[in-house]
Amino acid sequence: MHRGGTGRTLASGEMVQAMTTPANLPIWAMLTPPSLDALLLSSDQNMPRAINFAPDINGSSVADAPLLATTRLMIRRAQGISGLTLTATGALSRADVRALFDAMSWPGYDKGNALAMNKVLNEADVMPVELTRLTAQTAKLLRKREKRLLATKSGGGLAEPEAAAELFARLFATIFWQISLSYFDRVPFEAWPQNHIGIVLWCLSVAGEGWFLPEDLMRTCTVREPTLDEKHPDFPAYAFESRVLRPLSWFGLLEMRIIGDPNAPTWQRGRQYRKAALFDRVLRFDVQVAKPRGPAH
Repeated sequence: MHRGGTGRTLASGEMVQAMTTPANLPIWAMLTPPSLDALLLSSDQNMPRAINFAPDINGSSVADAPLLATTRLMIRRAQGISGLTLTATGALSRADVRALFDAMSWPGYDKGNALAMNKVLNEADVMPVELTRLTAQTAKLLRKREKRLLATKSGGGLAEPEAAAELFARLFATIFWQISLSYFDRVPFEAWPQNHIGIVLWCLSVAGEGWFLPEDLMRTCTVREPTLDEKHPDFPAYAFESRVLRPLSWFGLLEMRIIGDPNAPTWQRGRQYRKAALFDRVLRFDVQVAKPRGPAH
């Protein structure tokens, strides 16, 4: 829940209207020091204690999130063919990659471009497949045995339709608190902003309902480190989009749209993000606001 300085609980939408827009920088400055601490990583490497999932998540509302759908595809294929084949480096075989590539749907991922750029598809050529495999292994939904990748007992159970809410929670915690997302963008600073992702998530929850550029949300929602801008001023916004905004879209929590000249290649056009309705239905934050801004409600 969100709590105001008087202790009264504020609904997410009410808090947005009462307190902040991306013009008010930074949003996290409104929180009390104990709340900031509670949004940071807990000592046992689990989600911070101030972040929880709604107890009544409807499985059907999260079941079609891209990462969940691709994870289920991977688990079911592993079950159906007695394990996925692994290469010497531990990646999926080309046959498995292509089967998953053909079946998956992933926001912002251009399948046509991937096929045009690669004569064959290795796992490293298909980021959604590589990420899903690494996440599923880290979450112990898949396990390696010799040159095969097998579904675990818990993985098989979580692939069932009625387990969608539990699968969502498992993958969400794994992506943001157990995997280093820097692996996928190669930006030369590893931890930021994943080292304070709990604070970022809360800031996004109150940042407003409109469409925003990644750099605007970055300035609003992150704890900046001045050294990040010194050599490569474009890297922070790129890393923020790569490590926060895009992953949230894989869970159906953010929506993305492409802007600019429709005749230009997709990679040359800009992107904007906004909260999906699922964001406020799924995530709960137990924090205290030190100095509420705007009129009282």
